[in-house]
Amino acid sequence: MEPELFSEIYNCYFLVVRRILDEAAEHGLSECDLNRIADTYGYEESALSIVPKLVSGEWNLLERSGEGNPGRPLFRSRVKAPAPLPLTKLQRSWLKAISADPRFRLFFIDEECRELDQALKDIQPLFYPEDFSYFDRYSDGDGYTLDSYRQHFKTILEGIRENRILVIDYFSAKNHLTASRYLPCRLEYSAKDDKFRLMAVRVRNDNSLSRLTILNLSRIMRIQDTGLSLEIRPDIDAYLEHAICQEPVLLEISNERNALERTMLHFACYQKRTEKLGDSGKYLCRIYYSRDVETELLIQILSFGPVVKVLGPDNFLKQVRERVEMQQQLLKMC
Repeated sequence: MEPELFSEIYNCYFLVVRRILDEAAEHGLSECDLNRIADTYGYEESALSIVPKLVSGEWNLLERSGEGNPGRPLFRSRVKAPAPLPLTKLQRSWLKAISADPRFRLFFIDEECRELDQALKDIQPLFYPEDFSYFDRYSDGDGYTLDSYRQHFKTILEGIRENRILVIDYFSAKNHLTASRYLPCRLEYSAKDDKFRLMAVRVRNDNSLSRLTILNLSRIMRIQDTGLSLEIRPDIDAYLEHAICQEPVLLEISNERNALERTMLHFACYQKRTEKLGDSGKYLCRIYYSRDVETELLIQILSFGPVVKVLGPDNFLKQVRERVEMQQQLLKMC
């Protein structure tokens, strides 16, 4: 039997009421709280449809509490612990599909993966990995199934959660092996490169924080957990803001081949400002970036070909010319 796409007990109204009951079981909710939850997790008209029925008792799920201000009672759930919802066939089919992705398994230990495989053994996956053909992704992605890679990933995740200092032996792009102390802060995934990167702050010997560094996980040779944790978690967004170049890359984007939509999607991870250039059908885009990712941004821009024109700054434009000239020389050699 095919999995059902829609289900009455999994619709938006049901889930909004369930969230209200969950919160009302822990502490009293005012009518304003009920409206806030309905507005946040439902549709625009959800508060008008749901809250009056709960407050009036038409849906006998909440009871008035003596707490609260006069004329503004609090409501508590009559249901102490709503039972967890079972997964639908569609959800299990989707879960079976994504669990086949080796990146999915990086976030779980082996025992959890075995339990999941056992629970889904009779489920038909919604799709298979071979159903997808990636034409714009590099083929030298990370080795997600390697034991060393999975162990490094696990240690980094624990380090991020517990704000723990790690000693990382790293093989740089310039073929230098270094060992430094880092505070892991954030993992990010590049769909184009098919690689994970770690945003980490270097830690001095006195445990004070230095500069932000971006490390490719595939270049990590060894990780040692120092067992030391810091009480304060650094603001990575502030570090990134400080590391952003003063001059943004200035791009002129034509509207050929759906270029605007493709570039906006591709550069979604960057801070940017885009404006239309009159009636020319072209757009001006300013991309603000960190110096650490300058080379990657350069390659990404060049991948769009003639539909994107680099206008500046001069130092970035110089690198574009050098790359194009180098490609021309390689073509002549072929």
